[in-house]
Amino acid sequence: MIVTIHQPEHLPWLGFFHKMRRADRFVILDNVQYRTNYFQNRNRVLGANGPFWLTVPVRSRGHVASSIADIEIDGSQPWAKRYWKSLEACYGRHPHFARYEEALRTITGSPWQRLADLNVAIIEAFRSALGIATPMVRASELGVEGRGSELLLAICERMGATTYLSGPSGRDYLDESLFAGRDIAVRYHEFHHPVYPQRGTSGFVSHLTALDALANLGPEAAGLT
Repeated sequence: MIVTIHQPEHLPWLGFFHKMRRADRFVILDNVQYRTNYFQNRNRVLGANGPFWLTVPVRSRGHVASSIADIEIDGSQPWAKRYWKSLEACYGRHPHFARYEEALRTITGSPWQRLADLNVAIIEAFRSALGIATPMVRASELGVEGRGSELLLAICERMGATTYLSGPSGRDYLDESLFAGRDIAVRYHEFHHPVYPQRGTSGFVSHLTALDALANLGPEAAGLT
């Protein structure tokens, strides 16, 4: 049983789904502290003048002490229309955008209150488009507690893991001895970003949202994960 754990990124990149495909269970780590101006409320898209950050505004008051699951979208800002116009401007003329347009328009146009709910809906749409069937669960629903490696271990134990697939940065902070003490092997995920035909640029731009690959390649993007 390979379990991997990842925070609910917004418009995740291909590496996020590459990691998901290689696990038997994927846990959305939404019960940890929200990180300001990171990948939880934004990601990069490719516009006519190059890559830029597409962002969902969140309520800033008190977020320093809030978990990702509790972060609210700032509904006082008319972000959804601007957001959709940006997506259309970036990808509306791409060969396969129309395949995903209706689902994305419905998701981004819905009256979401919490950022994590929006992100999970997008993740579900992307993984379906990429043909990934790995079961997914939110850490906030598991009733586990702890910090750092202890929290990750508690999640793995609750999920019945025999192997924990960590992100590559886990080498810098993960206490592997905790996992060894519970007979859970630790592996580190590696992903080398592929180059694919990309509309609208003379040179390939990597590490964008997975929507870039989907809009350019359609179902063939599944082969990149």
